[in-house]
Amino acid sequence: MAITLDLSHVPLALSRFDGEQSLDEVEQYIDRMSEIHARRQPYVSIVWMRRYARGAAHTERMGRWIKDTEESARRYCMGVAMISQSTGFRFALAAIFLIRPMPCPYLVCGTWSEAIAYARAQAGKSGVVLPELASPWPELA
Repeated sequence: MAITLDLSHVPLALSRFDGEQSLDEVEQYIDRMSEIHARRQPYVSIVWMRRYARGAAHTERMGRWIKDTEESARRYCMGVAMISQSTGFRFALAAIFLIRPMPCPYLVCGTWSEAIAYARAQAGKSGVVLPELASPWPELA
């Protein structure tokens, strides 16, 4: 599967995009993320964008999802740390945010260490303690 979502460490959600995701896989990801929104409790996300689809339909769908979940994300998402070493990803991200800006704080970084430090800091602002966790992705430098 080109997208994985691990909700076993909530309030920390871990996502990995690795491959050319189909629109069906994007829809499945959105459906799974609805589980964390339905909890109506603070959470923080770390998303590793290893490889991803760059199509206009993918960008439009993710932009629409951000819009659809804007109120919930603004209320409950303490922050999102996106890991990527790709300038192409930053371009795709800029395109998505032109359609719909992120409703929560975010950071684009290059390592797990940066991402988990940001996630802990954002969670700490709301008094939420994240579980101790090493990188779930051994191949991530």
